[in-house]
Amino acid sequence: MTKRMNCTVGSFATIFLILPLFFSCGSVPKEIPEMTSQELIQNGQTNFENGNYKAALAYYNTAVERFSDWANVYIEARYEIGHVFMKQKKYNLAEPIFNELLDIYKNSTPGTYPAAYKKLAEIELAKIPHKKAE
Repeated sequence: MTKRMNCTVGSFATIFLILPLFFSCGSVPKEIPEMTSQELIQNGQTNFENGNYKAALAYYNTAVERFSDWANVYIEARYEIGHVFMKQKKYNLAEPIFNELLDIYKNSTPGTYPAAYKKLAEIELAKIPHKKAE
C-alpha cells in the first residue's frame, strides 16, 4: 500500500510541476516590453509555431502599432496577422488584410516594398474558400 501511495503522490507531484508549463506556453503577456520591430515579429512567429495564436497576434499587432510609420514592418506584420487568421480558418478576417496588402503594392512604385509579401498575400487569398452562389 505504501508503494502504491508513493507512486500516486509522485504522479500528482509531477502533474502539478508540469501543468504550469502548459499554461505559461499559452499565455499572452499583459504588457509587451520595448523591443525592436524584428524582435516583435520573431516573438510572434515563435508563438505562432507553438500554436499560441493569441500571443502571436499580440506581438504582430504591437509591431503594427509601434512601427506604423515603417512600411516594411507594417507590411510584414499585417501579412503575419492575416496568416494567423488563415490558420484559424477566420477567412473573413484574413481576406481584407491580404486585399489591403495587395492595394499597397498596386498603389506603389514597383520595387518599393519586398515583393515576397505581395506574392504570399496572393497565395493566401487563393486558398480562401468562397461560397458558391446557388
